[in-house]
Amino acid sequence: MIEDIFKTTLEKYGLLRKKDRFLLGISGGPDSLFLLNHFLKIKQQYKLQIVCAHFNHSLRKEADQEEEFVKKACFKLGVKCLSDKKDVASFCRGDSLEQTARDLRFDFFLKCSRQTGIKKIALAHHKDDLAETVLMRIIRGSGLRGIRGFLPKSRYKSLTVIRPLIEISKADIISWLKDEKIPYCIDKSNFEDKFFRNRVRLKLLPLLKTLNPSIIDSLCNMAEVISLDYDFIYNFSYDKFFQLKKRQTHNTIYLNLEELKALADAIFNNVIRIAIEELQGHTRKLELRHLKEVRSLVLKRPAGSIVDLPSVLVKKEAKCLLIQSLIL
Repeated sequence: MIEDIFKTTLEKYGLLRKKDRFLLGISGGPDSLFLLNHFLKIKQQYKLQIVCAHFNHSLRKEADQEEEFVKKACFKLGVKCLSDKKDVASFCRGDSLEQTARDLRFDFFLKCSRQTGIKKIALAHHKDDLAETVLMRIIRGSGLRGIRGFLPKSRYKSLTVIRPLIEISKADIISWLKDEKIPYCIDKSNFEDKFFRNRVRLKLLPLLKTLNPSIIDSLCNMAEVISLDYDFIYNFSYDKFFQLKKRQTHNTIYLNLEELKALADAIFNNVIRIAIEELQGHTRKLELRHLKEVRSLVLKRPAGSIVDLPSVLVKKEAKCLLIQSLIL
């Protein structure tokens, strides 16, 4: 039964403990309504405290109606609901509309976290979402870190992010809601092919299913295996980063140059990524060509040479590699 898969996923990945307090990102769509109702089924057993968080992106004319739908659904179910509204399109500066929406949504989640003192948030990403994300990352040329897709449990700044539906398919979600006669909102923009994810979902995946009917399972299994391999490499690289770090200020990290030269390419790249992530909180615009430039700087160029990366300056000194964030 689908309830058993839900509980097994929580236990398998250590997503929930008794007396947990968490936010639940709820859009009003089928996935988040499914997640909310399944948490309510185990609320007494786990003695949970749930607070729903709804962000109105103001990108569609139905957005205000969906916000009201969510508020009424939460009231009916006896769950506290926090909401906020932003005109996402007006905040779009350089990044894609999708990235801007994500950034503002997570800013809202962090605001809810500060307001409530809750440090965990549950999101309704499911198995099909994971397969789509893996395909999108492959198409864009991601490395191991990207091809993992998203994880059952991860960190976003001060928040622990859990995804309890990662082993449940969209079809099963819709079927359960239909059987239980639970209403939900339909986001019509999910059927527009102007967004990259929608083109993957509506065009590429159906084609791949003609070649492999189990393509969703195959992509998710691949992501799991890659995640295990990447975790090993990352943890090893993280240890190396702390061994190589000579000192750190609020915007600069100094790494031991000679020890950096001796690292294998894969570990070198991850150490540089970790350093930039320590300074900026992300490596969103960092590409392989940038890492190759830094490798060339370390191995071939004279002291005093500089490489400019997105929002980051890297300078080769006599004994250290200086990595400086340019974001004020």
